[in-house]
Amino acid sequence: MANAVILPGERLAGLSADLFHKLQAGSLTLDELALFTQRKNPFEVVSDTTVIFRLTVNYSQTLEQMITAGQYDWKNDDITAKRFLIKGDGIVEFEARYFHFISSEDAIKKIEAADTANPWSAAKMEHVLSHGKTFSEEQRKFPIVGLGSVARVSGGRRVPCLDGGVSERSLGLGWFDDGWDSDYRFLAVRKVSAS
Repeated sequence: MANAVILPGERLAGLSADLFHKLQAGSLTLDELALFTQRKNPFEVVSDTTVIFRLTVNYSQTLEQMITAGQYDWKNDDITAKRFLIKGDGIVEFEARYFHFISSEDAIKKIEAADTANPWSAAKMEHVLSHGKTFSEEQRKFPIVGLGSVARVSGGRRVPCLDGGVSERSLGLGWFDDGWDSDYRFLAVRKVSAS
């Protein structure tokens, strides 16, 4: 099932720039062009929440090393190893996908109920960082939230959030207890294998 989101100004400019660069480089496929021109509103982003991403988390890296590997233009200074503990061993592969809900509690419940045979869980900080590193352009389409790592910051519960626009990609924090705008996506993961 796909969810459509109307882009705000900066994301609209980013989509236009991406299309221009693909066209200029000769990498825009006819299928992409057809999809773009056939939409009622061609500047609408369609987010397919059934797409599965493959992530690799190297637990021998520190939080700072994971952040550095993502090459973010900006990072919230409240994202520290003391607040966001990363626990695990070795190199672990995960499947990841987006869920699209408005409240944090509803998102977590629906993520966990999505597949009882092979359950999903809300992405933690390390999954968000792996996703940002591996699929760096995704956060330019819409903000991506990891509800599995929650830290107390400035008197409230905060969670990692990837965001971006034309000129930068950022690693920030969102308020867990506030509602989320309709363009936010919640990243969920499940383990594939460990080595």
